Amino acid sequence: MAVIPISGSNVDFLKGVPFSNDYKHTRWFDDETEQLTYFNSRSLVHKMIEATFIENNGKAYVSVDASIDSLRDASYMRFRNTGYSNKWFYAFITKLERKNRSVTYVYFEIDVLQTWLFQINIRPSFIVREHCQLWDENGAPIINTADEGLDYGLEYDDVHVTQFVPNKNIKFLVMVTTMPLHGTNAGKNKSRYNGVAQPLCWYVLPMTLDGEGIVFLNSDGGETPMTEPEEFLNMLQTAKKSDGDIASIYVTESIGCPITVTGSSETFLYVKFTEEDQKFEAVQVGSSSTPSENISCLYLNDVKRYKTETFTVGGKYTGIPDYKESKLYMYPYTLLTMDDFKGNRTDYKLENIYSDSILLNMKGSLGTSNKVSYGIQNYNDKSNMTNHQDNQYALINNNTNDIPVISNLLNAYLQGNKNSIEYQKAQINFNGAMNVIGSGAQMAGGMAMMTNPVTMAGGVSSLASGAVGAVKGAGNAHLQMEALQAKQKDIANMPPQLSKQGSNTSYDMGHRYDGITFIKKTLKPEYRKRLEQFFNMFGYKKNEIKIPNLHTRKNWNYVETKSCNITGDFNTEDLNEIKQVFDGGITLWHTNDVGNYALSNEVI
Repeated sequence: MAVIPISGSNVDFLKGVPFSNDYKHTRWFDDETEQLTYFNSRSLVHKMIEATFIENNGKAYVSVDASIDSLRDASYMRFRNTGYSNKWFYAFITKLERKNRSVTYVYFEIDVLQTWLFQINIRPSFIVREHCQLWDENGAPIINTADEGLDYGLEYDDVHVTQFVPNKNIKFLVMVTTMPLHGTNAGKNKSRYNGVAQPLCWYVLPMTLDGEGIVFLNSDGGETPMTEPEEFLNMLQTAKKSDGDIASIYVTESIGCPITVTGSSETFLYVKFTEEDQKFEAVQVGSSSTPSENISCLYLNDVKRYKTETFTVGGKYTGIPDYKESKLYMYPYTLLTMDDFKGNRTDYKLENIYSDSILLNMKGSLGTSNKVSYGIQNYNDKSNMTNHQDNQYALINNNTNDIPVISNLLNAYLQGNKNSIEYQKAQINFNGAMNVIGSGAQMAGGMAMMTNPVTMAGGVSSLASGAVGAVKGAGNAHLQMEALQAKQKDIANMPPQLSKQGSNTSYDMGHRYDGITFIKKTLKPEYRKRLEQFFNMFGYKKNEIKIPNLHTRKNWNYVETKSCNITGDFNTEDLNEIKQVFDGGITLWHTNDVGNYALSNEVI
């Protein structure tokens, strides 16, 4: 309890002062003149020229020469202390006690914050939460990822979905053979450099699924029309020796060699490789001496190193609702999912994308099977290894879109292994289900104490006392509200059916599951509203050592500290009480309309 002076002069009993001794709200003043002006404007209920203060059992009161009825509206008082430089002291009226018809005992407690407001020095302290700066000079959200511990629901809304297909939907039909199939080298084994030296050959056919004509632009400026994919596959069945020479055929969106595509689907699409050290030549494959009767495709001569293709796929925050609270643009309230709808997906936190736009890195390769990775450039990475490090968080597709090679061996394999293939698929799904059941069993084990009649009472008691103790011990208004909407669990981002999807060339290509789909997710509307209201009242978790923000908003600032670091040239008892006020959390109002959260509270 604050130290009470012996006496006071010019004692004013006021009404219309809208804060109390719980110190949840107070009026914050930037200078003493503003403070005096405010209290001079409050309605005066009664005034005494001189008064002596009495303490009884730790409670202070003053005997007032007025009836209790005339003082009922009084909630606050102030007085000068001639024994302390004629300073104004401020106090909460806590109780009125009738002494007789014309005398009332008025009990009061010193308002230590208003009394010593301009004698305290707030030093850097551990800030638990406060109202923060929301946006930087470019209008982007200022990063704040401290866990709020609040319930944000169990599901997201997909608020913005875009499908990005690179290179005008050009794909590559790749044929891997054990021997060259074209020209004078047909049937003669010759190793090629494909990332590393390999004793195989690669034939590449640029194509589209909708049948646009493709023309390859040679390095010497010549043009070679590419064979249609259906014709390509038809000719392979009749090409001499092809059955034994073909090791693999598949379709991919990237072969690790960047291209440029010009033209439109109304005419032709012109394809050119952009890297001089990645050498392909247009060749004719087939047994006919007439070029038009053969397959026109590309033959890999030499690829020493694969290159990354980078595409800009839109603004980082495009399509997300306009939030007043910048923290709602961050995880876990907002999330970016990158999905190929072939069983591969990865999630990204927008605050960890260190660019205004989303830059997609695509990496591919040529092999007996294909591997393509899609990563976001600059994600969580400020090093000089941008295009290398992105695979830490990339979506990697190892599910090859294979084209079957018709042979007696294939027929035998499909017939003989059909049952085992189906068994493997069933086993995978079964294992996934058992993982879910296992998680449920853990939850059930955690609730066993609650369901056992012998231990239920103790379980309820311990859970309840723990929750009440946490809130009561802190005494913070925001913690009491947190207890009402405590976080239940993280949202399960993987839709249950999607995890079962694998690669199926006909399904994927037929339904045009091309490229990458970007899905921006955010909270259900009811949770957005709750969190915006909460952040509007209490600001954000900070957990940082700094000088608190005392007047950075138009109408109010909430400040909560831990072991607040305050100094002042007055008694230690009052100083410690002020520290407890900030540790308990207090809203500092900059308007006379104290407590009106309907006001706008923009950053100043």
